[in-house]
Amino acid sequence: MLILIIIILIVVIIIVAATKKTEIVEKIIEKESDQKTEELINWKLYGTILYNLSYSKNGKIINSFKETGPNYNKSMGIINEGRDYDENERNIYDLYIPYYATKRNNEYNGIILFIHGGSWIGGEKEGMDAFCKMYAQMGYITATMGYTLLNGKYKDYNIFRILDEITSCIENIKKELIDRGFKEDKLQIAIAGYSAGAPLTLLYTYLMKNSPIEIKFALNLCGPVSLEPKYFYKLAKENDTLDDLYLPEIEKALETNRIIRIEDNDSTLLWFMNIFIGSKYTQEQLNEMLLENKKINVNSEKYKELFNVVTNAFPSNIDDINKIPTICLYGGNDNVVGVTQFAYIYEKAKNDGKIMSYIYSRYAGHMFLDFETDNGVNAMREMNYRIVNFSKTYFDCD
Repeated sequence: MLILIIIILIVVIIIVAATKKTEIVEKIIEKESDQKTEELINWKLYGTILYNLSYSKNGKIINSFKETGPNYNKSMGIINEGRDYDENERNIYDLYIPYYATKRNNEYNGIILFIHGGSWIGGEKEGMDAFCKMYAQMGYITATMGYTLLNGKYKDYNIFRILDEITSCIENIKKELIDRGFKEDKLQIAIAGYSAGAPLTLLYTYLMKNSPIEIKFALNLCGPVSLEPKYFYKLAKENDTLDDLYLPEIEKALETNRIIRIEDNDSTLLWFMNIFIGSKYTQEQLNEMLLENKKINVNSEKYKELFNVVTNAFPSNIDDINKIPTICLYGGNDNVVGVTQFAYIYEKAKNDGKIMSYIYSRYAGHMFLDFETDNGVNAMREMNYRIVNFSKTYFDCD
């Protein structure tokens, strides 16, 4: 009897020791020392979170839109005299690597990079943390990045610089993952943007020729696709439906007041157009582009000059060099962007032969909190379903 008890105790000790050894080994695998980076293990996510990683090449963001760059466009002019950009404190990103992806680095669910909103003059990468955590829990590698704001604080700021920052960030993500054992030929990415981050997403996925990781699909969350006044209309009645309101119906809807302008004053839109290209015009010059009723004078030579450059920064005006499948989510009660934005981008996608998947939340406004009310929960659930479906369709992963 004593011998049997001793044997049982030995077996229990061996099992406990084996279990502890496994836990230690897993933690060592996940925890790699890096003095430059704060790295935390979050066992709720079953993986690793890397906070505030910097991205650049020797302190520079490479300008791909200069005359010798791959994305040069003569009609844009030389936005910043052709120089590369100096790195700043906003050129950082967070990376979420789920345990599932680490252990099966050839069979993970793909990468999703989230780009925050804030009217291009505010906002932080942390605003997309909830999305990063949610999709990391589903097995995706996720990231959220900061970018240079167009608020005048930074030298040589413009919308095209931000696109180059996205390239630099993806390049850094690629290096980080390869260093961690992920296979370069297996890396695939989707880019998702909210509000001001959405046109950055669309511009990048449709326009850029040199993404370091192949882009498989894009996600546009409540984003403006142009700053032209005709894009900023909303439904006059909150309980209306957008089901049949595509581009050919816009003029008819205007005549019947089914859709109305969000704001009649075009000076705000002009101001945003100007910061897109680095504030090349003074406020006095912008005022000269307006009529007495504060509408844009489309016949003004100065406006034509401005528009000739800034039109290259509107996703609706980009000839789709990269025909990336896209998911769009809009709220019917959006008083910031307006649901008619989708009518234009959908029509262009149809003409270009690009896949465009549309989700409409009838009562939701611009903020994601609004999507928690009425039919917004269903819209968010539908968005999640389509992201997973797009992943299965376009990511070459198990």
